[in-house]
Amino acid sequence: MTQLAADHAHRVVGLYGDPTVSWSILLEAELHAAPPDPEKLRTRLAAAVQQYPHLGPVPEIEVTDDLPAVRDRFASTPYERTAPLVRVAIGERTLLVAAHHGALDGLGLLALLGILLDVPVSSAARGIGARAGGKPFALSALQRLAEALFAPPGRIAPDRGRAAATPAHGARSTPAAGDVFAARHEPRLRLSAAGFVAAAAQATERWNHTHNTRTARVVAALGASWRSGAAPEPVHNSAFFRLRLRPGVDVAAVLAAQAPEPDFPARSSRLARLGTRLLASRLGSTFLVSNLGVVSTGDTVRSLAFYPAASGRSGVAFGAATTGAVTTLTVRARRRDFDAPAAARLLDAFGDAVHDASTAPRAT
Repeated sequence: MTQLAADHAHRVVGLYGDPTVSWSILLEAELHAAPPDPEKLRTRLAAAVQQYPHLGPVPEIEVTDDLPAVRDRFASTPYERTAPLVRVAIGERTLLVAAHHGALDGLGLLALLGILLDVPVSSAARGIGARAGGKPFALSALQRLAEALFAPPGRIAPDRGRAAATPAHGARSTPAAGDVFAARHEPRLRLSAAGFVAAAAQATERWNHTHNTRTARVVAALGASWRSGAAPEPVHNSAFFRLRLRPGVDVAAVLAAQAPEPDFPARSSRLARLGTRLLASRLGSTFLVSNLGVVSTGDTVRSLAFYPAASGRSGVAFGAATTGAVTTLTVRARRRDFDAPAAARLLDAFGDAVHDASTAPRAT
């Protein structure tokens, strides 16, 4: 059963899944009170695994006073075939949940959070429902291959600081592993999916301008769900869009006209997997945006920080989640290209763009 769960999770990521990253997604809940004790959490998780065996083995519940270090490990450590596909840690007033993206999507993480806290959790996210898929996978894969070879998506300019960029004389520069994270709390913001994408595109343009980098061929990946968040279950049922954004384009119009990307095939060849690995730095998108929407947590959660998987050309993912009066915006970026201060500055650029868009007068 363990092997079947792991095989399913890795297969869901499919050929579009960058094999150089862990595909671990994370949800960090800041609570109003102390989290349940580890034994109670493990009992609840064991019951969930009985009902949803695709979650794999029941993990141990970690107790930590160094949550950033655990977050980094949960995010960067690959999910081995016989290991749990879910990871859970608690701090003084924090519950951290991570999962392989092939086992759970963002709404699935919310459902698992509700199970662990034993409270009803829901999201106002409507999902895309019966929206028709687009081109067949084989055609889409060929187009993505041609794009990677001849006109790869633009990227967000890397920034690891002068010290990181210039190794000492005679020393070899080793690419840093893992990701860096940044979160910013805002008073509750109201913005559509297209609005968040437009804000990320604007932040990318401003960021590249300050780094003397031309912004060209911006391709936004937008995480979505086939189902609504009204009664989420701990499953994976997500979709995503790839939106090619020209300067000044109406993102909402592009999204309305764009079909979601096709589902991954049940099987992939060894040659296809090798090609995906070799072209990983040229595949994907300029950035990913994923918003969990307005989340109801029964007054147990003060704020939610959602960190989607960071892959693609830039290795940058922008996340958002709202609960109560707080919207939390996040950035997750590859450590080999961004250091922690750079991630914080990129988040500021994104946050400012989101704030400007959410407070702008609406057309009547």
